[in-house]
Amino acid sequence: MQYDYIVIGSGSGGAAAAGRLSEDGSVSVLLLEAGGKDRHPFIHIPVLFPHLLTNPKTTWLRKSEPVPGLNGRPMFFPSGKVLGGSSSINGMLYIRGQAQDYDDWRDSGNEGWGWDDVLPFYRKMEDHQHGENASHGVGGPIAVSNTLPSNESSFKFLEAAVASGIPRIDDLNTGDQHGIAKVQGTIRNGRRASTAQGYLKPARNRANLTIRTGANVSRILLDGNRVSGVEFTDDGGATTIGKAGREVILAASAIGSPQILLQSGIGDSGELQEVGIEPTHHLPGVGKNLHDHAFVHLQPRLKPAYPTLNQMLSNKPRMGFELLRYGITRTGAFGLTSTEICGFLDSRQAGGRPDIQINYRPFSFDYSSEGGFVFHPFPGGTASICFTRPKSRGDVRLVKANGGTRLAIQPNYLDRDEDVQGMLRGVKILRQILNTQPFAEYLECEHGAGAEAQTDEEIIQHIRNSAATIYHPVGTCKMGNDEMSVVDDRLRVRGLSGLRIADASIMPVITSGNTNAPSIMVGEKCADMIRGERNR
Repeated sequence: MQYDYIVIGSGSGGAAAAGRLSEDGSVSVLLLEAGGKDRHPFIHIPVLFPHLLTNPKTTWLRKSEPVPGLNGRPMFFPSGKVLGGSSSINGMLYIRGQAQDYDDWRDSGNEGWGWDDVLPFYRKMEDHQHGENASHGVGGPIAVSNTLPSNESSFKFLEAAVASGIPRIDDLNTGDQHGIAKVQGTIRNGRRASTAQGYLKPARNRANLTIRTGANVSRILLDGNRVSGVEFTDDGGATTIGKAGREVILAASAIGSPQILLQSGIGDSGELQEVGIEPTHHLPGVGKNLHDHAFVHLQPRLKPAYPTLNQMLSNKPRMGFELLRYGITRTGAFGLTSTEICGFLDSRQAGGRPDIQINYRPFSFDYSSEGGFVFHPFPGGTASICFTRPKSRGDVRLVKANGGTRLAIQPNYLDRDEDVQGMLRGVKILRQILNTQPFAEYLECEHGAGAEAQTDEEIIQHIRNSAATIYHPVGTCKMGNDEMSVVDDRLRVRGLSGLRIADASIMPVITSGNTNAPSIMVGEKCADMIRGERNR
């Protein structure tokens, strides 16, 4: 099997890279996806995304090692196992981050990654509901829409946040996040707008693009210091070699990409030898610098007169009515993102750079043992905060197990006191909003363990006992120019030719907010750099 380009992973970055590269009919592209096609009906109905998170047909059901900062709890670590990757199973929030996030990347030595550099790629990938302007684009593969909140409690939370001193803004994606707003989502006409739908569906009939699902890449092949191709197995266990005449683009996620590199002998040579893998290229940063957003919830139980989505999600007749409404009109609760209200602010309340994210959802739940949602039978909401630029760092590595190796994920949440204190400040701000009018008139009480946490120490213990991932792991193949960097600012793996990485793993520092949109941008920029170099 001979192709010009082989793309590993069809998620947010991989689908964008493959789709754009295949626009040039003079090159051939092979896209390998370990999961299946995006045919599961729940993928396309936005509100049903929680059911995807525990489905082994759509999701990699990974768990981390016990996390010391979470009082020894392991963390559920899902990611998409389907065309579109995590863009096919996520909560569909469209958040780019702050301009300073990207300017910091640039100022640390990554030329071409400042806000003004990446903004054209965001505009290129968008088909924004409200048309083209200086911040947004139209005609791109990814539909972006302003969501209309489904429940009165969402509006009341927004109004209470404004009454608490947080400015109301119209758009969280101009580079300046300070404020609170109705969210933008990757949804159009009540349907999820994944990268599989945006980039791959229009491209699938191109003669120069081959898409293989059920293709699990076992290793990247080297010829000296040049990457020559990949080895992968299909669902039947047959092994195939794919040869890349020009480049391999690795986009298997912040967990999958370092795993494939390590399995290929690319990583810290000493650590690889310890687990019985012959090193092929010493690159000590592979798998290091793992960081993620963790969030913690306060769950207001609302007065019986103010129903929320709990009544719909836990009541089959009402769910049936909403489903019928959605089927006819593509409106209602089934066509919504996971979050309706989102804001960013300085947790020190000093007017500085925002460092916490606040979300509100008009439903409340407990986590199941598998990591899914169990909705409460009473009216309730979920208000959440996360510290957007955590300092704690973990890793992804291979360890010995049963005569071979297994993947070990250690996110190391809340290892740094700065992260703990930021979340503590955020919880206090969140509680202030819940007890401010007009939301306070809806509030019956706080529900769950968080309600009992009043002192700083009690709140910190609540954070350690209940914080959960927002599914934003990044950084494990970071971009940079120090000895722990894995790729340069052209996304080329250091010390090798013919291999680039185009997913969230390349982020040296996480963006302030949800990471799906930045990951798509990385794929767009990767394809543009490849085409630009080829056309010189």
